[in-house]
Amino acid sequence: MEIIGLMAALGLPWLLGVVWLRARWLNADNIAWTAILGYGYLAGALLTTLAMRLLDLLGMRLSFLGIALVLALLIALGVWAGRNLPWQGLRFGSDWYMLHGWHKAAFAGLWALVVIRLAGLGLEVIWQPLYSWDAWSQWATKAHVWYELGHLASFVIQPNWLGVSGVFTDTAPHYPPAIPLLQVWMSLGLGYWDDSLMNLPWLMGALALALAFYGQARQWGITPLFAMMFTYFLLSLPILDTHVALAGNADLFMGVVYGLAAFAFFHWSRSRDTWQGAMAILLGAGCILIKQPGIGWALTLLPAFWVVLAPRAGLIGTAILGALGMAALLLFGQHGFSMLGYSLKFTFTPVWEPLWDNLAILDNWHLFFYLVAVVLFMFLPRLFSPAYRAMTVVVGVALIFSLAIFFFSQASAWVENYTVVNRAILHLVPMLLFYVMVLIWEDSNLISDHGY
Repeated sequence: MEIIGLMAALGLPWLLGVVWLRARWLNADNIAWTAILGYGYLAGALLTTLAMRLLDLLGMRLSFLGIALVLALLIALGVWAGRNLPWQGLRFGSDWYMLHGWHKAAFAGLWALVVIRLAGLGLEVIWQPLYSWDAWSQWATKAHVWYELGHLASFVIQPNWLGVSGVFTDTAPHYPPAIPLLQVWMSLGLGYWDDSLMNLPWLMGALALALAFYGQARQWGITPLFAMMFTYFLLSLPILDTHVALAGNADLFMGVVYGLAAFAFFHWSRSRDTWQGAMAILLGAGCILIKQPGIGWALTLLPAFWVVLAPRAGLIGTAILGALGMAALLLFGQHGFSMLGYSLKFTFTPVWEPLWDNLAILDNWHLFFYLVAVVLFMFLPRLFSPAYRAMTVVVGVALIFSLAIFFFSQASAWVENYTVVNRAILHLVPMLLFYVMVLIWEDSNLISDHGY
């Protein structure tokens, strides 16, 4: 029964997401099936947490049967909205059959490496007890309490907790509940508390990222072998793998949600496809459900939407808003002000050395940031051409947001002691790799009629 509950807890959100992402009004008929599956799990997982919050708001006890019934009802409505079964129209295996010769062997080898990587990470999730600091000090705290009580008990800051009954506290009581609710859902499926198996959504998040990355690369027109090569690059990054293996932190989901929103935006900026635009908006807003800084990540997409809809005004307006932001930091930052949980001050803290160490010297990212630097330098004259302009704005605004936090807030201390820098950069990496892949592909001599 435990295995059945575990499989249901993993499968129901996935099925929920897939059926709704294939609703008729989203026009998903021409979307790669791998993209549908990747986006489907992530959308379904977020919808599951929203359903749990709604049940709690209605005063209903959180139970596996109650939540599963709600999900089953939503799945049935989604099938009706799509007017077909979730798997109908999906062309499984088509990428394999279009390859020939050594391309097929290389593709199979890379695919095997991805499967082996995910299998190894899955074993780490299952075997490893809850380990990392934030995982058990601010996420699993809520998950354990909510699982035992059957409702979302309030968490407050420590001064408000003292002498007050019925409330709880941890190191981040103000953070959104989506991450611990995923752990609660898994525990309800199991029927007992298990601080390892409840973290299987982290493995599913990595799988969803791989499927969505590959699927969106294929949707761009990138050939299977080239797309699979970059998918393996992504899943081989040490910090990303660490956040799967040492599951329980929110940063992996933050990177996956933001990355998938950015992939979809890149497509929408080129094709104005309804499905891609909807994914960019919905998952961009979904960043807010993961962490408090997710509000900032969601906002980084807005200037790029403006640039697509009104190119000249968008570029000028974005530049003006950036200048106004710096002016506000200069005028009001002398004494500091709080934003998204960070205390910003106009006091520049030079954290170049630890930033360089983490990005370029230590074995956190392999050679990823060397690749990014070389590609951006090579394509610099064309980054703001009509074909790449909106994508470049997303990347630029996201980088500026990150650097502002690193250099002008209390996060600079966490960069100096090497504790937060890679976790925060993880939010950007899937989007950055997709951007780099597209730049290389669009102007690569490796493009051929036979597909590389």
